[in-house]
This record gives sequence, structure tokens and C-alpha cells, in this order.
Amino acid sequence: MELRPIDDCNSGDALAVLKRGFPEKTESFWADGLQKILSSPSRRDAEPIGFLMTIGGADVGIVLTIPSERRGPDGTRDVFNLAAWYVDEPHRWLAPRMLQKVVAPATAVFTDLTPSAAAQQINERLGFRILNEGFRVFPLPWTALRPRKQARVIPLEEAELDDDTRATLDRHARLGCVVTVLRNGADHHPLIFSRMTRRHLPGARVILADSKTLIVDHLAVISRFLLRNGMLFLQMDANRADATAGSSISRWSAPTYVKGAADRNRIDHTYSELIFLG
Repeated sequence: MELRPIDDCNSGDALAVLKRGFPEKTESFWADGLQKILSSPSRRDAEPIGFLMTIGGADVGIVLTIPSERRGPDGTRDVFNLAAWYVDEPHRWLAPRMLQKVVAPATAVFTDLTPSAAAQQINERLGFRILNEGFRVFPLPWTALRPRKQARVIPLEEAELDDDTRATLDRHARLGCVVTVLRNGADHHPLIFSRMTRRHLPGARVILADSKTLIVDHLAVISRFLLRNGMLFLQMDANRADATAGSSISRWSAPTYVKGAADRNRIDHTYSELIFLG
């Protein structure tokens, strides 16, 4: 078994395996997604966006490792979002070994935001831990009626943001996300929401927020902003400990996983499969 990095030169080979592994998606879906990832500014120095597993010179598996980085008080960390993991049936017994090789770098952070049931079991054996047990769904027409606090949503041009944060908001807006800034006193909090649909209703998922508490504390003003953008519900990653009484529906069967350092209260899914693959 060998792992072949996926880059600009062999994306066609990756497309062929993705089409075979995920036939419910169209070829154009995968082609567009791969192109978005390959052309993303988060891809430093044209680094690989995943790996093809080859046996005897034939491609029999794939996993995308969408790259980005996070700046924090302890410096910059490399983050890789695992997505679109597939291995042909005759070689599926090698899948855990494949993933073990992929997540071997000890200094990097790896996330898995949409793991299958089989992947969840393998993740736990490889040192991943649950980041969020599931999500909460807020019905915006109701949460918009909550008492409003002093914070308000402001245009990006009025916000005081560092250059990297402003660039991230601009890039995600171009990728179809809804972006804004919540001003609470002297603090300016960047927010990113992806568009999604559940039961044929338009909604949003929290992609970037300084904390889950920030969303809950200012849910009324955020709800009104999202309603103006045509959204009827808001989905936010959560654990049982995050739950509060009233105005939300909880689901605990869609966990997200992380390997490496992570802030369980902060949400940051920028430059992930939720953006590039929906």
C-alpha cells in the first residue's frame, strides 16, 4: 500500500475515485469541489489536498485532507479537515492503516466533521476525540422575538478586524457564505454562516464564531440578521453541556471529531468540506 499525494497534476485521478466511491454525487459536483480546494488561498505552497491509496499501481482509495492554518496565542497550527474517505471493497481492510498514516503528524490538528459510523470507530482508535456530540437547531422566527441586547450586526467596512480575519470573511463571502460582524461594546466578533437546507427549508450553519456562548447570548439580533438573508433556522455544533432550556431542538447523533488541540467552545470550520463541498 502506498499513499500518493493529490495535487494539481493528478486531480483527474482523484476525480475518478471520488466518482466511483460516491456515485450519488455528480461528476461536476466533485470536479467543482476539487477545483475550489485546489485554488483556495488556505492551501499554502501548493501543498497536497489529500491522498490516493494505491496497490500494485492502481488507485483503490482516497481521502481528502483539506489544509488550512489557525493563528493563536501559541503560534500558528496546521489544520487538516478529513473528507470524502473511501476505499474499494476488496482493500477495505487496509482503510484503518491508510488513515493511521495520514494522521501521523503529531504537531498538526485533524478534524472530521461528517464521519460515517465506521469512521467514528476508527477515529477513536487513532486518537481522535469527540469535539461536539451533535448540534442544536434554532427556529429563527421564534428566537428573533427574544429580548434584544445592546450588541448589533454591522457591515464589514465598519468593523475593526485584522487583515487575516477580514480576508477570511471576504473569501468565504465569495464562496457563497453569509458573513458579518457582531459589535458588542468595543469588541468586534466575526461571524460566518454557510447556507443549507433541511426538510426543504432554507437555513444556516455556524461556520465561524468566537464562542457558542456568543451566539446564544445574542441570538435575537443574529436571528433577525439571518431572517433578512432568507434563512429560517440556524444549526450550531453543540454538546449536551451546552444545552439550555427552550427555543431549540437538540440532535446528538451527528458528532464531529478532532485530533490535536481544540477549543470546545469556539467554532471554526473555515476552509473545510462544509464550505467547499457543502
